[in-house]
Amino acid sequence: MAGLQLSDIKKAYGKVEVIHGVNLDIADGEFVVFVGPSGCGKSTLLRMIAGLEETTSGQIDIGDRDVTHVDPAERGIAMVFQTYALYPHMTVRENISFGLRMNKVPQDEIDKKVAKASEILKLDQYLERKPKALSGGQRQRVAIGRSIVRGPEVFLFDEPLSNLDAELRLEMRVEIARLHKELGTTMIYVTHDQVEAMTLADKIVVLRDGLIEQVGAPLELYENPDNKFVAGFIGSPAMNFLSGQIKGGDITVNGLPNRTFNFDFKETPGDGAIELGLRPEHIETLAEPGHFTVDLVEELGGVSYIYLSTESGEKIISEKSGRANVKNGDKVSIQFDASDVLYFNAESGQRLYGK
Repeated sequence: MAGLQLSDIKKAYGKVEVIHGVNLDIADGEFVVFVGPSGCGKSTLLRMIAGLEETTSGQIDIGDRDVTHVDPAERGIAMVFQTYALYPHMTVRENISFGLRMNKVPQDEIDKKVAKASEILKLDQYLERKPKALSGGQRQRVAIGRSIVRGPEVFLFDEPLSNLDAELRLEMRVEIARLHKELGTTMIYVTHDQVEAMTLADKIVVLRDGLIEQVGAPLELYENPDNKFVAGFIGSPAMNFLSGQIKGGDITVNGLPNRTFNFDFKETPGDGAIELGLRPEHIETLAEPGHFTVDLVEELGGVSYIYLSTESGEKIISEKSGRANVKNGDKVSIQFDASDVLYFNAESGQRLYGK
């Protein structure tokens, strides 16, 4: 097992730079998730670590080895892709052991490693089946088993659950979390699904346009985002944002008539535009006449989501435990604690902090 360090990593295709000087330390045994929208560079960064993409500049260290220009097979990594890439004419046993057989590993050692991997992944009863006789989740477990038998220092997962339905995704999230706990190996996992990121990661790396926006534990990013992008990306449903104005220290907000905020900023932002952020669970919808219109109510059993519009056209989502207390078309009020509000610079999107 080994940790990993990226030092000023850059990637360019001709004159177009897509990864812009990324620095990141990953501790031995950590489960790190790269998350961000499509095109943010997360898969490119993973492939650079794997050696499948050439590093334009910077250095990649796995353990105490500089592997920046080392052949992928010599890096001590194993990669699991979105597509299973199983050999359809081979059994599960043969697929898992294929790499070992190609490297002339003794048969008794192969048997031991396959037995151990199949036990961990609960594949024992499927070893003589071929891929066409397996479900999507079982095929992905075979692909993971093929990686386990190599005994890598670092596992790399590139959106491995994207081809699975919702139930199987949940099942496989549990399997991967259990696998990490059992193996204790460093794992780096790429996804665009922030729910996967929140449930699996020891540490999340939020990427945008080839840059790291923020690194931290899931709840740290949820509760203390550095900027509007992270605040809006982490969390489901997303954080609500309301535009407003600050003048002489007083903040008025579009869509919140007769409500003025006063926040003691660490650095005075000056008069002008400002944005306020509120999580849906921090907003309570009141079934009494007010300035908000209920556009849609989603009742999911244990929780309800209430979609609201302000008179000025702002959109708000409110979360309520259990059944909703309002219906579509109602005119309602809301309430929330001012201490739950986050403040962002309207131009840069950076978080504004209190004293």
